[in-house]
Amino acid sequence: MKFRPIALAAMLTLGSASSAFASPTGVWRGPNEAWEKVCSRCHLSGVGPELRGRQLPPEYIKQVVRHGFLAMPAFPHGAIDDATLDGVALYVSKSRLNAPVKTAAPAKKS
Repeated sequence: MKFRPIALAAMLTLGSASSAFASPTGVWRGPNEAWEKVCSRCHLSGVGPELRGRQLPPEYIKQVVRHGFLAMPAFPHGAIDDATLDGVALYVSKSRLNAPVKTAAPAKKS
């Protein structure tokens, strides 16, 4: 069976999600912890699309997280509880993407 790199990275993230729980009950300490330990692995590394600053509706985000979409795996209730997912969806929906820092062009030598 041949895997695409994105699908493989998504599966590895899903597999490591259970080891990143804050407690044995599978409840995260908060949405920021879930974002940093799981979501950002793909969405800030170029594997998945950048989500910040897109003002995606929270309901859409929750639907994709629960059911998956293309290379994005589904994250069931055992991987992320509803309260934390609500918080992550709100965080992503309201987040802003910082503008890239512009640097001056190098001076030309004469």
